[in-house]
Amino acid sequence: MPAIATAFLANAARRLAPLDSALALAQSPTDVAWTLCRFTGKELQLVDVIVYLCDPGGRTLTQQAAWGPKRAASRVLESRLTLALGQGIVGRCAQARLPQRTGDARFDTRYVPDDQSNLSELAVPIQCGDSLFGVLDSEHPEGDHYALVHEHALQAIAERGARRLQVLAPAIKPGA
Repeated sequence: MPAIATAFLANAARRLAPLDSALALAQSPTDVAWTLCRFTGKELQLVDVIVYLCDPGGRTLTQQAAWGPKRAASRVLESRLTLALGQGIVGRCAQARLPQRTGDARFDTRYVPDDQSNLSELAVPIQCGDSLFGVLDSEHPEGDHYALVHEHALQAIAERGARRLQVLAPAIKPGA
């Protein structure tokens, strides 16, 4: 629903302050991933949020945290999916370092179904400057669910996570 994301962005500084506080307490990349998922899912009222982090060497991305059906329990994933850079919407997002969105995954050859098939997907890179740390991804069962305002909201959230990850973890440099 674009209205929720629009309201979030209209008050972004105030709405992102609790995320900044929570991220300051994160002691590992996994903590950052769970914090991003929980915050994004609650604030934007999304049914599904996944954080993929780059694996050492930067050739693959692995799911580290989830909000929604993929989460089996607090801080426990039902299963972990690993994608190569360029594979799927998430892998393409990481490769291009640009947001990727699809309104109907049935007709998007990049789509890789995970625990359940969804129609809409939005993926934004978790990056700071030239450093790529992963991808913040959300799927929805309805077609054309995500609008540009969702993309901007996820980018603002991913940027906060990238800043914390820059302190905690080695980054993947271009061409690495």
